Amino acid sequence: MAPSSSRRRRGGFHSSRSSQQPSTRHSQRPYNPNSSGRRGRDRVTSSVRGSSVAAYAEPFTNDEILSELGPRPGNGGNQEQSENEDLCQVVMAIDMKERGTVGCCYYVADEEKLYMLEDITSGGLEAIETLKLDVEPTLVLISTRADQSTGNLGQDGQGVNTETDEQFQLPYQVDVRPVQEFSFEAAKLKLSNLRLDTARDDTRFLIPGETFTVNQNGDENDLGFTDQQGKLLNLSGVIDMDNRISVGCAGAIITYLQRKRAAECLARDRSANELFKIQSVEMRSLKGTMFVNTDTLTSLQVIQSESHPNAFNQGPGKTSHGAKESLSIFGLFHHFARTPQGRARLRQKFLRPSTDIACIKERHDFIATYLRPDNEPAIEKLTSSFKGIKNLRPVMVHVRKGISSGNAKFKAFKSGVWATLLEFAFHAIDVHETIRAVTGGENLELHAKALEKLDITVLHQVGRIIHETVDLQSSIEEHRTVVKPRVDHELDDLKDTYNGLDSLLNQVAVNIAGTIPERLSNDLNVIYFPQLGFNIAMPLDERGRPVYEGGGQPWDQVFTTENRVYFKDFRMREMDERFGDIYGLICEKEIEIVYEMAQNVLQYEKVLVEASDICGEIDSHLLHEVTVPTFIPNDTLIIGGNGEGSSPNSSALLLDDSDIDRQQGPSMLLLTGPNYSGKSVYLKQVALIVYMAQIGSFVPAESARLGMTDKILTRITTRETAQSSFMIDLQQICFALTLATERSLLIIDEFGKGTESTDGAGLACGLFEYLLSLGEKRPKVLAATHFHEIFENGFLPPRRELGFGYMEVQVDPSARDVENQVTYLYNFRSGRSNASFGTNCAALNGIEPAIISRANEIGTLAARGEDLVVICAKMSADEMEKLEEAESMARRFLAADFSETAEHGDSSNETYNSPEVMLENIIGKHYETTVMTGLT
Repeated sequence: MAPSSSRRRRGGFHSSRSSQQPSTRHSQRPYNPNSSGRRGRDRVTSSVRGSSVAAYAEPFTNDEILSELGPRPGNGGNQEQSENEDLCQVVMAIDMKERGTVGCCYYVADEEKLYMLEDITSGGLEAIETLKLDVEPTLVLISTRADQSTGNLGQDGQGVNTETDEQFQLPYQVDVRPVQEFSFEAAKLKLSNLRLDTARDDTRFLIPGETFTVNQNGDENDLGFTDQQGKLLNLSGVIDMDNRISVGCAGAIITYLQRKRAAECLARDRSANELFKIQSVEMRSLKGTMFVNTDTLTSLQVIQSESHPNAFNQGPGKTSHGAKESLSIFGLFHHFARTPQGRARLRQKFLRPSTDIACIKERHDFIATYLRPDNEPAIEKLTSSFKGIKNLRPVMVHVRKGISSGNAKFKAFKSGVWATLLEFAFHAIDVHETIRAVTGGENLELHAKALEKLDITVLHQVGRIIHETVDLQSSIEEHRTVVKPRVDHELDDLKDTYNGLDSLLNQVAVNIAGTIPERLSNDLNVIYFPQLGFNIAMPLDERGRPVYEGGGQPWDQVFTTENRVYFKDFRMREMDERFGDIYGLICEKEIEIVYEMAQNVLQYEKVLVEASDICGEIDSHLLHEVTVPTFIPNDTLIIGGNGEGSSPNSSALLLDDSDIDRQQGPSMLLLTGPNYSGKSVYLKQVALIVYMAQIGSFVPAESARLGMTDKILTRITTRETAQSSFMIDLQQICFALTLATERSLLIIDEFGKGTESTDGAGLACGLFEYLLSLGEKRPKVLAATHFHEIFENGFLPPRRELGFGYMEVQVDPSARDVENQVTYLYNFRSGRSNASFGTNCAALNGIEPAIISRANEIGTLAARGEDLVVICAKMSADEMEKLEEAESMARRFLAADFSETAEHGDSSNETYNSPEVMLENIIGKHYETTVMTGLT
């Protein structure tokens, strides 16, 4: 009989059959698992056709599914909560989109305040756990599109693993809400309708609405104006609207509070507006993490992506964002990480710098230990071992699903799960042995953790199970999991029988050839297809009919190809009964063995995943270094010396005594000096040194004494959008002032340059004065400005909290060319410089010499205090000559007597002068070029 498909679907597995057309062959080659890939494919499409079998294990089912979660009843069981219980409410909304980007917002009832967090890129479940421990919510709102990894929020009413200590077990209710409630556009409307304490009623920003009508007697509402955009502009100074996921979470909380208010209060109850009221909105960062927003990351070029040069990799996909890392600080480091999980963890460090001194010191100690000369061989060996280690989290997911082919994008079994696991076990053992041999590693906490997580016994056991079961070479050739010989006696017998079909087919072909005309015996083929069983193949004649159909005992035609017809007779059916399922039984038996092996490996899943994670953590710590910074308790920023290698543009920049000490010195450093002198690079360099120090990296400076910084806020780069650039600058400054604390670092570059010079100077001066007047709450500020008038006119008087600096240049007035008169030395010096050398910069960029000469002339006159209006009104000699000639014409015109022409119109009169003649006498030589030309 033909092979039965039902026999190949036991235990949650099924086999997929080949769809390729068969070819004919007299004999069948024996089953050889070590044959080449080409021969394996020939066997599938020839006389004994193989079948590519994919095993699918039945997926594990959780007891609780995210979509079935709902609010759990409170301990008291009362439906109506008391007022005190309402004040204890902490409502938290979480949403997670593709690639693990997490957004979060939460509402504290007793504070009547809505807190919003920055979107956490690559946050995943780890970030959610941190948020839960930090916020301690009583209710968690989850979007239905959130990743299934958040499903453990509802397990046993606990927000953390049950294995965690009881002091961290946080009971809360879980409510799964539709994705529409997390919409960004809907959230903007809801936020703009809030009546916040920060809103100003004395100033309103009105624009025509969609229902704009002209009504002169009505107010702005009757005219169809709306102040929604004005409210959003006001709100953008308090929160960062670029965090689209967190803003959507805020909309979900507002919707929940409205629904809660409507359920607990009557329709016309005036007290309903006071229940779950939102008085203010505030941005905050994760506990123990420095706050950095998109503006900071972009301005400092910490992480910056660009379009992928390969057109096939452009655009976002399920596993890739379709871009490559551009010239950035992360781009200088990420290629040192050899493992995928190491690169991901390194990116997390760059996105979330730590404010925990113990954590930073641990990273510094790790780097210092590996910098020892006697540990250089260990670094080389670790680097080599990490190249063979993959991230086991997706691999173990494939094992649970029964997928053995690895990444479907490449269709290569050499990257399959069993080869990856075997390679991981081998290299992880090498990592363990290398770590044990590191000099000084016994004092490192990460080393102790790694030696604990890298369980040698488990790694050996997993490697032995896979090595003794899977034939990797044959699996690569067959594109499926092939089991080694002598693993199972029944499987070996089946394969021996399968290999013996070759002689059986030859013998049957000889017997059938004796029963047909001799002239047709050479065209006879007996072929075995795993899907169709045994068949007799005969050629077609010129009319498309088979040359022989069985004679007196007709054969049953099965199917026809282009040049062959395939039949079955009683002999074929007899062989189908005995051997028809032989290949399917082999594949089925191998699936059962692989399934059993997978279950044995899955017993060590937790150990393997933790080992993979610890390898990534060690990999992310092996960064290149320059100088270890020293962290001190107070708010100090002292960077000195000549750094190396942080940025391609900073190799010539000397950070010489960049001293901002809020306790003993100035809290604000204002940079002045020429264009092109390196002020902006200096500001970025100082900010990057602080940033790099708090991600646990050494820094490019001879020495660095730093106080812990909780936020780095910048006003450096203006984003290119359709909005007004000056409005964006104001929003950035407003946002920075709202979030700044005494431990924050503000970087301000050329604020006020986007508007009229006097307004810009006033805004810059007012900003600096405000920051200096905060007393003990003033942040550390580095700023650059060209508004020298605020110093010259005494608008910003000197004081102890204010320091000045400039970038040194060398001037050679004797140089003939303007572009050669100034040499930029890129040295920081204390003091103030009024020179800008803007015309020299213009000359370097190819501006016309006449323009530069005129600019120098006007600049010199302005410096002397001359009246530029009078000076610019002064005419040249040519202009004076033309003016005198025009004045003479006007006087002659006024002196002329036109009465004769008016009273005596007779042209024969001697005293008569025609108007043309008189006009020619007045204008003189210009008559032909002016009057006559105009007449024609």
